[in-house]
Amino acid sequence: MGLSAEGFRRVPGLRREEVAGLAGVSPDYYTRLEQGRQPTASPSVLEALAHALRLSSDERLHLYALAGEGAPPSADPPAPGAAVDHRLQHVFDLLEGTPALVRGPYLDIIELNEAARFLYPGFRELPPRERNGVRWMLLSPAARELYGDQWEAAARDFIGMLRIDVGRLPDSPRAREVVGELSAASPFFRRLWTEHQVSDWHTEEKVLHHPVAGPLRFYNSAIQVAGVREQGIFLVIPRDPQAFRAALRRAHINGSAK
Repeated sequence: MGLSAEGFRRVPGLRREEVAGLAGVSPDYYTRLEQGRQPTASPSVLEALAHALRLSSDERLHLYALAGEGAPPSADPPAPGAAVDHRLQHVFDLLEGTPALVRGPYLDIIELNEAARFLYPGFRELPPRERNGVRWMLLSPAARELYGDQWEAAARDFIGMLRIDVGRLPDSPRAREVVGELSAASPFFRRLWTEHQVSDWHTEEKVLHHPVAGPLRFYNSAIQVAGVREQGIFLVIPRDPQAFRAALRRAHINGSAK
């Protein structure tokens, strides 16, 4: 670690003053923190300690939990169009008959299975930086037609989920890009963004007015896979799976599922 090897060490590992020096804090502060005499540490100090101690992602997560700071920020969120994590891919491959979308930070959509491509026609053909769930919901006329009178409730949910991600990963250029574009293009977004509301799936059930299949009812759900923090799967579960699969088969025959 670039430290001098001089001096006798009674036990292996770094001395307190060495950890403090590597983390850029005073030895007294680090000693109080280690001994439980310092109430907590700021995220910047925790990041410095994690770097100094070369903690793994799991160890870093545990450090933040011990400090009462929740989940640590990601140092390098996946870029739009990034590959699906191989652990998530195993689950994604099992979801053939259910519309499923792999999401990254800020509701960037990384991949859609065939059922989801049928349900959201044209989405996968967008440039990678435009494949963002909030952007599509707010700026695409197709989203308003698909969601009908439930569009505003669904848009509120998406903005609330974006707020959670931006709070968790605030300093990413991608966060600034998404928020900046939507603030400039959508008065609805500007109004809700100033309210600082957060949400997950408040709208548990929805009716989508598909241009080919007509109105179909779905449940919202999501999947996280152990060890994969920055990607997850959005599920759009048909309330009537047989009716949805029949519509998907008809689209296949007619060549409209792409």
